[in-house]
Amino acid sequence: MFTPTRHGFIRGVDKIANSVIFAIGPVFIILAIGLIGMAALTYFTVVFPYFYQWDDDYIWTKFSYYAGLLFSIYMIVCIFFHYYMAIRTKPGGVLNAGTAETESDDPTLRELFIELEEYQVFPKTCKKCHLPKPERAHHCSVCKKCVLRFDHHCPWIANCVGHFNHRYFLLFMTYLVASCFYFVAVGWKVFLISLDFEAEWNYWMPRPYMALSFLLAVAIGIALGGMCSWHYYLVFTSQTTVEFYNNQYAKRSARQKGEVFVNPYDVGCLNNFRQFFNVGQNYKYPIYTIFLPIPILPSGNGKVWEKNAMQYTTVNDISDDTD
Repeated sequence: MFTPTRHGFIRGVDKIANSVIFAIGPVFIILAIGLIGMAALTYFTVVFPYFYQWDDDYIWTKFSYYAGLLFSIYMIVCIFFHYYMAIRTKPGGVLNAGTAETESDDPTLRELFIELEEYQVFPKTCKKCHLPKPERAHHCSVCKKCVLRFDHHCPWIANCVGHFNHRYFLLFMTYLVASCFYFVAVGWKVFLISLDFEAEWNYWMPRPYMALSFLLAVAIGIALGGMCSWHYYLVFTSQTTVEFYNNQYAKRSARQKGEVFVNPYDVGCLNNFRQFFNVGQNYKYPIYTIFLPIPILPSGNGKVWEKNAMQYTTVNDISDDTD
């Protein structure tokens, strides 16, 4: 049991921690840009000229050189584009759409209640910001507001990851992880050369920067690769990080009652993927737009969601269906 004094202390520490996370967000962004920029500069001044060597006598080396150059530029553009969009795009608030629309397009409180009442008899209200709470919305203790389809608050983008910018956040991680593994694959030989101080070094970037960039690529590739894989699992199962833990609790509770919990927003792996990226059949954009560094709006307004046919099914019903 928590005493009132201890409970108040914990709330105070939590409040201070959230304020610090909010305040140092720009520092994390500058640090991220600096590290990615250093690794990119090292790649183009050391790794690329070492791996893609020009030879006038062989046409294949010329093709490989230009193909490698175009691919490298493409990856850098995608990384920085999606990082910028993840930072600048509003995740989606209760009273605003999160897009580049003007404030006049945002609904009033009365209009929001009317909109939600079309789908919910008694719309929920957030206990912290005291505003109507659409389904899948959660309150961010760092930003101090409710966010549509809230996943988490990320200090590396100084922003919440929500309905309108989750796509950019995931694609930023995807391109960054792929680039890290590519850096390691084509740069491991020159990395070993950088560690041998007796070997000749004819590159503009000093040896320590090459060694640091390589180790950074390995660390980010492994750490962020795990996080990226986790988010793809959430996409294919139509969950956010918050919903995953809530659903785990709901599964345990349903099991104790002899029932099976089914995520109401899970409409199948392929449809979940299409819905998240808003691509493919029945959605607005063609699937190849995933590979293009262009702004893409998510599917829907983030307040009302498609649901599957069942949410709770008893164990006996499952057994009957299986038989």
